[in-house]
Amino acid sequence: MKQRIITVKNFLEYHDVDISPRKFELKVKLPKSLRKNKEALSKEDVTDILNACSDIRLKTYVMLLASTGMRAQEALSLRIKDFDLERSVPTRFSVRGEYTKTRTDRTAFITNKMAQ
Repeated sequence: MKQRIITVKNFLEYHDVDISPRKFELKVKLPKSLRKNKEALSKEDVTDILNACSDIRLKTYVMLLASTGMRAQEALSLRIKDFDLERSVPTRFSVRGEYTKTRTDRTAFITNKMAQ
């Protein structure tokens, strides 16, 4: 709907029809978009996904995504030296800023089961 209104405004503007932005806002009411709540995967869903993975690398990747909630690109950018496996509970790792959404380095943690 928004795209159509923008197209009409551009068309009128192209043909030298002046549109007052203030009057336009008063006269034209755009419908509000509905936002649906996103729900996290249940433990059973994650288990089903992990059981469907045949490759150990894929299973590890999916488990890392599920346990940390990180983005796919962030998980793919991890290297072994990013993990601090020397420490005890919980194992920490660093995510480099060039791969994060906010472009800042951050530290995250994984469970003992994931570290094993």
